[in-house]
Amino acid sequence: MQKPDELPIIRAWYEFLIWIVPKIEKFPRNLRFTLGERLEQRILAVLETLIRARYSRNRLNLLEAANTELDVILYLLRAAHDLKALPTRAYGMTSEKLLEIGVQLGGWKRASQPRCGTDHET
Repeated sequence: MQKPDELPIIRAWYEFLIWIVPKIEKFPRNLRFTLGERLEQRILAVLETLIRARYSRNRLNLLEAANTELDVILYLLRAAHDLKALPTRAYGMTSEKLLEIGVQLGGWKRASQPRCGTDHET
């Protein structure tokens, strides 16, 4: 159930989490407890970071940390695909979802940056 004041990026990340965790649970045993656990921990950490940023006045550092984690998650998912733990179709859908979230995150970061003065040199 979506809260009325829930940010779209947090909702999108939550939906991604709910979608990807069952796929991680299907990883082969030898990867589920290494790569799978690391992925789940990082995905949960990004959710926590986004929620903290939502309530922080100084959110830029948190958003940059979330962006870095998103890159790490992309590489871990790529490794999962290359190791045949994540099917190609799921990997493609995952990449699309993360790209959409990355665009939202980039917009939030830009909106959170301090405004430069409007002085123009002539």
